[in-house]
Amino acid sequence: MKLKETFLKTKIGGKTFVLPYGQGVADHVAGISLNETGEILWEGLEKGLGKKELLCLLKKEFAIENASEEGLNNDIINFQEYLKTVGIAETKEPEDYGWNPLSFSAGPLHIIYKGPQMLFDKYFSQFGSRQKQNADLTIQISCLPPRFLKNGTVLVRTEELILIDAKSDYLFLFPKFPVLQEMHVKKNGSQAILFCDNSLLEQQMEDIFHGIRFAVLIAASEKGLFFLHSASLLYQGKAWLFSGKSGTGKSTHTNLWKELFQTTLLNGDLNMIGIQNNSAYVYGQPWCGTSGICTPENYPLGGITFLKQAKQNICTMPETPEKILAIIQRLISPAWDGNLMERNISFAEQLEKHCPVWQLFCTPDREAAIIMKKEIDKHIKTC
Repeated sequence: MKLKETFLKTKIGGKTFVLPYGQGVADHVAGISLNETGEILWEGLEKGLGKKELLCLLKKEFAIENASEEGLNNDIINFQEYLKTVGIAETKEPEDYGWNPLSFSAGPLHIIYKGPQMLFDKYFSQFGSRQKQNADLTIQISCLPPRFLKNGTVLVRTEELILIDAKSDYLFLFPKFPVLQEMHVKKNGSQAILFCDNSLLEQQMEDIFHGIRFAVLIAASEKGLFFLHSASLLYQGKAWLFSGKSGTGKSTHTNLWKELFQTTLLNGDLNMIGIQNNSAYVYGQPWCGTSGICTPENYPLGGITFLKQAKQNICTMPETPEKILAIIQRLISPAWDGNLMERNISFAEQLEKHCPVWQLFCTPDREAAIIMKKEIDKHIKTC
């Protein structure tokens, strides 16, 4: 059990009270009075003690033997239930909202999903997994509103997203997603709860799918996995990534490869990358923008090409700092504070050492794909 932070224990006229402030006042939570036992239990809960530790605390305070444990246990249970009932405390673990657990994988990430079957079938069934335990991330869909409103420090604010640092959690608000009231994600990426409007679930499943991606980005970053905004294709047994600003021509370029060289397209918009056994890999995952192109398969990373529109086709290999900077600028992994940004920079520095990075000034014509293929073939021959 965890006490909410918007309550103050104080003495008034020699008697102990717990009174709400801030959000607690806004939520109309009533104050309570504490007797001697209540004071001891409150102080124990403030320290994060569990039921066994609280029991030891009471036994020590009142010098009670083991024979009287049952009565003390009942006192602890009743006190905790009372705090939950009046809105002063919450359970540490997320509640089970009745969905049958399903599982899927995004690269090395094992994810347990508890939500509507129809959403799983549409977006995650291709990535389904039989593993039911040891999840890296547990995702729960709740069709009930949150019991209380979290607050914190605003990290990001746009028309589509408000991201709040709520101490142990990230709180996501989606002003343009009516189906998604809010989402809570543990900072270590282990759990996510999406509070959804049940009446809109079927019509707006895609918005929930995109909301879940933020939780996966957090979990992936914690595991040393990063997402690069890029399209990818399979050539010579490796994944080759083509990145650039939106509208640069990633899809056009990879489709030229498919047309000219019969290559398989892997993902149309987003690629998960990690370094394993001193080699870089591209891992299959379900998010792919509007392209509809994705795969559950994993492949070694061949190289990355950054595209820039031009009037003629010229391929160059930038200097190391420019390569690293280009990777950093196209990562969509969390960079919401300095520590997360440093993590992205460190990964980009490692990645540059594990694969070639080119800059292709290109037209939308076939010649661009032909020139790029020649550069890649030249690299393959020298490896």
